Formats: sequence, structure tokens, C-alpha cells
Amino acid sequence: MLDVAGSSASAGEDNLTCLSRDPAYSPLKDRLIELTGLAFYGDRDEPLAKLIGRRLSDLRLPDCSSYARFLADGAQGSAEMDLLVSQLTIGETYFFRHAAQFAAIRDTILPDILARKQSSKQLRIWSAGCATGAEPYSLAILMADEFADKIAGWQVVIYATDLNPSYLAQATEGKFRDWALRSTPDEMKRACFSNVGSTWTIHPRYKQWVSFQQMNLVEGEFSMPFDMRTDLDLILCRNVMIYFAPEECRRLVGKLYKSLGDEGWLVVGASEHNSDYYGSFRTVNVAGAKVYQKMEAPRARMALAPILLRPAAAPAPTLPRPVAAPKPPGRPSIKLPAEPARAGMEHLRQLADRGQWKSALSYGQGLLVHDALNPSIHFYQALILDKLGCLDQSERSLRQAIYLDRGFALAHYHLGLALRRDRQMLAAYRSFGNVLRVLSGVADQSMVPDGPGITAKGLKELAKMHLRSLGES
Repeated sequence: MLDVAGSSASAGEDNLTCLSRDPAYSPLKDRLIELTGLAFYGDRDEPLAKLIGRRLSDLRLPDCSSYARFLADGAQGSAEMDLLVSQLTIGETYFFRHAAQFAAIRDTILPDILARKQSSKQLRIWSAGCATGAEPYSLAILMADEFADKIAGWQVVIYATDLNPSYLAQATEGKFRDWALRSTPDEMKRACFSNVGSTWTIHPRYKQWVSFQQMNLVEGEFSMPFDMRTDLDLILCRNVMIYFAPEECRRLVGKLYKSLGDEGWLVVGASEHNSDYYGSFRTVNVAGAKVYQKMEAPRARMALAPILLRPAAAPAPTLPRPVAAPKPPGRPSIKLPAEPARAGMEHLRQLADRGQWKSALSYGQGLLVHDALNPSIHFYQALILDKLGCLDQSERSLRQAIYLDRGFALAHYHLGLALRRDRQMLAAYRSFGNVLRVLSGVADQSMVPDGPGITAKGLKELAKMHLRSLGES
């Protein structure tokens, strides 16, 4: 029998050494990765070997071949696989994780869905890879507290699935430790949970929409545990694909696309944005979060240039209302980009879309040599400089764009984000106020120049959100 005693780092190394000599170890590892999709362990043998070695010891099995046979043996093998998976997966999660994404859901995604679904009054959401349940319960709290009047009489369901059965058992119970609520305001904790010591139990009213089931996302075709037809309104699949191989990620995104109804939304983890995966979606950048919308109609399947919004910084103390800068006489609220620069600007956007930031910066500098008074070029240079970490230069480019065109709404908005990040809260408040001033006479459905896919109404709502956050803190 393999010697797997001990739990120190040296014991893990001993496990790896012993298992590396077992000819059945590599096929067993490959089979586990195939079943779970956890390519994360493809080049991380030490934690996997340590876990397998511990299971061999607990089950008193001599080698990996016998363990593979045990895993294939009916009910006891299925139970062992569940236990193995529960120790392979990482269930670290907390309520309202990635606040910018929840702000995008609250301010952009849910209003869009509710407006489109007024006739059916059905809202169908899927939390894929829900772990211990913080994500679907966060959605339930958000909808109950922010949209109660708008969804009264609606059929609302939040499907929540995970591969790990022990996580699902905890999620169904609805009990959480302090750490899972570390980003939850005290007022919300008191209103939405009851607690005994360091254990917090979510109130039953937030459980009414949520259904938990086990599901493997890497199966050939989704074996839906619910009545999940291909018309979901919103799918959250966050921090799941970081464990998968690229080809598995592509397949998964394709299946998620099929599961959405037309104009349905997809939210993935902040580190899971790979342009190779989301070509079938419309990319929307909202207040520091990138989200995706399924658009089947040919008119809506245009590629959108990224807006590269930053996450919001922490709010500041209560501030006065913005002071509107005087509007230059005879100047329109929004200035269209200069016509002669269209081809050059398109190439600049393409370089930025591909993440070729240094090439984009160099190309933009060349454009400025010939057209130094074009505010759009300065604006894109600002976004590129921001991506390169040249924050002071980025802010100067934004100010130059605004100097050349006081009606440049998107430049005012990005300057507000930059100032808020730098804790210049009063100046940020003025910048967001200037967005509203510039757009005050613009029709809601008008598209904002240099912000493909962004309407005047959408940008005004984003500016209002920041003003509320700054003014109410």
C-alpha cells in the first residue's frame, strides 16, 4: 500500500513521487479532468496527488487502478466521485461579489429584461456554478429590494446549479458564516438575515424564487435538471471557466448562448473575458463591468468598440449638487467625429479591441500629428493610456478632448471615473453633472458618439447612478 501518512508539504511531495510511479495515475487524472472539466489540475499534480493519496489511504486501496475501478462501481463509486469533486472544487464566494457587476445587473440588465418581458411577465435566471448559494441569494435580495413593485405578479425563478453536492446542501440550508457577508452592509445583513453568533441565515422570503440542483457544465449537451428551455433571460457563469481548458470554455460559452432567449444576457467572471469566446454576443461595457447580450437579429449583431470603463472607487462624503459649466454659444451638445478621420479612427479602435495597446498608442500619436484638434483621437488615447497604466497622461488626454469639445459627453463621464478613482470626489461630482448637462437636450435613443451601442439615455442613467452614490454617502 502507498505510504500517504502526514499532511505537510513533504507528505504532498511523497504522494506525488509515489503516484508518479503508478502507471494508472495519469489515466485516472485525465479521466477526472474529462468528467469535471477541471483543467486547472492538468499541470498541478501536487494538490491532486495529495487528495488521491489520502483517498487511497482512507479506502485502504493499494493503487490508482483499484481506485479507478472503485469509482466506476455503481452507487458507491458515484458517492466517492461526489466526495472527490467536493474536495477538488473551490467554493470561495460571498454576497454581492464584484459589486460593479451587480450594479450592471441592477441598472442595465434587469431594466432591459423587465421592459421587454411585460407581456409574458416571466423572468428566468440561471446561476451556473453557484457554489454555496451567495450568488443566487444576492440576486434574490437585489430583485426583492430594488424591483418589488416592477415584478409584482410576475413568475420569477432563479435556477442555481453546481457540480459539488455538499455546496448545494449548504446553499439549500441558507446558512452562512461572517466571511460570506464581508461585503454586505450591516443594514442589509440585519434586514435580510437572522443570526446566531457568527452564523447568518437568510430569510425565507429570499428563498422563494431559488431552486438548487446538481449539474455538470462540461457534459456533451446540457442535461437540464429543471424545465430550462432555451429562453433564459440572464445567465451568471462567474469564476467557473478559470478552471477549464480553452476549448472547453468555447464549448461552454456556445451552450450558454443557446440557452439564452434572444436579447438575453450573460455575465462571466472579471478574469474570464476572452474575445475568442464571445464573438456571437454583443459586448456591453457598463460602469466598470463587461457583460454580453445575445442578439440574433442581423441589425443588432454589429461589433461594439469597448468603452473600457473603470470600476467605481469608494464613495465620498455628502457633496453639493454639480455646478454646470457654461455651454459655449452656438455649439451643439454632442459633436460628431470629424469625417476625414473615420478610417484612421476605425483602425485605432481595431487595435484597441485586440488589446494591442502599445501599437494603438503609437498609431494614435501618428493621427494626432495630422489632426491635433480632433477630440475623438485624444479621447481614445486617454482610454489606451489608462490601459497601459499611464493614469496622469490619460487624465490629461481626457481634459484635452473636453477642451476641444465641451459637449463631449463620454469624455466628461470618463473624467468623472478617473477623478473618483483618485478620490477627487467634488470634481468627479461636477464631471458626472456635466454629462447630464451636455445630454439634457438629446433624445434618449440617440447614440452617443465614440460610444458604439451606448444611447444618451444609457449614459445619463450611468451618470445619475454615480451622482446618487456620491451624494448619498
